[in-house]
Amino acid sequence: MMNFTPLDIAVYVCGGVGVCLGVLGGAEPFGRWILKQERIYGHILRTSLLLDVQPRSATYFAFGCVVVCAALAYLFVHSLLAPVMGAVIGAAAPMAALRLLRRRRLSKLDDQLVDGVQTLASGVRAGLNLVQAFELVAGNLPAPICQEFAHLLREYEYGVPIESAMDNAAERIGRPNYRLVFSALQTHRQRGGDLGETLDRIAESVREIQRLEKRVETLTAQGRAAARWMGAMPAVILLVLYSIEPEWVRMLFVDDLGKALLAVVVAMNVAGFLWIRQIVSIDI
Repeated sequence: MMNFTPLDIAVYVCGGVGVCLGVLGGAEPFGRWILKQERIYGHILRTSLLLDVQPRSATYFAFGCVVVCAALAYLFVHSLLAPVMGAVIGAAAPMAALRLLRRRRLSKLDDQLVDGVQTLASGVRAGLNLVQAFELVAGNLPAPICQEFAHLLREYEYGVPIESAMDNAAERIGRPNYRLVFSALQTHRQRGGDLGETLDRIAESVREIQRLEKRVETLTAQGRAAARWMGAMPAVILLVLYSIEPEWVRMLFVDDLGKALLAVVVAMNVAGFLWIRQIVSIDI
């Protein structure tokens, strides 16, 4: 039977009170942070990806990733630092996955824009008005551009003016080429003119912009590959060393000096990766 001294009891009581106060004091900021994360998830899921997914479900999934990654990290690396690193990775993974999906969707939207504008021009030349031309795009082109135009048409059917619906679509997509197209369509509705010819000029301009963007992407491919390799090499080297001398590598996660060296390596690696990405990032 363990005997507790008055000092031990006082320490435990103070520790328990401190934990309770910390939980109570941090509940409100934590709740605000949760609401902020749900707004971010809601914007990406419902606005950018047009998915009917509840933001609260995404938040629950993110917490599940944090718990699972922290548990797996502690099982493989018996160190107090491992669950923290696992929790950080688990917290960042869902948002990184959503941003990757959003980036791929926007890339497809950019690639489909010229076909969409040409379809609009063909519909206008066939005698359709602008709304009917939008319906032609929504019904004949593949996703995701058909989804965006279908969403625009739903807003119009619910009573939103077509100009406001186009503004909402441009804001929702957030790509400069789409802003150019919708701005040109609004200008035409105000001033008149040959809409088919206007759409042809827009399609040619967008095609030229995309050609220049592909050219820049080709010229900077080597630098971007170097950034990816630089970001991956420390982990690869660590795995190779672990297969050769596992005890030495394990000391990096157990010893205080090893943890400090790991922190410095990670910080310098991230800084170098971001530096290279900033150099090769060229905005046309």
